[in-house]
Amino acid sequence: MSIVFGITFGLLCVAGLLTVLRLLRGHSTLDRIVALDVFVSLIVAATAVGMGMRSDGSNIALAAAFALLAFTGSISAARLVEQKERYR
Repeated sequence: MSIVFGITFGLLCVAGLLTVLRLLRGHSTLDRIVALDVFVSLIVAATAVGMGMRSDGSNIALAAAFALLAFTGSISAARLVEQKERYR
């Protein structure tokens, strides 16, 4: 089972690197906002995989709260960018 966890962590790391690349080279503010949201989702997924690997579910509430906070922040930022572009 540790092979599956290793492969999963490797794929999450590759996805994280691609997301950071998108964050740095994003063409618009919305691209960067989406990249940050995806990056936070990858962190939550890596935390979940780590909890599964250790058979320890003590951080589930923390991961869920972090994901909810990131989602709320992304929605708020997208609304602000939308309003800013509407007034141009």
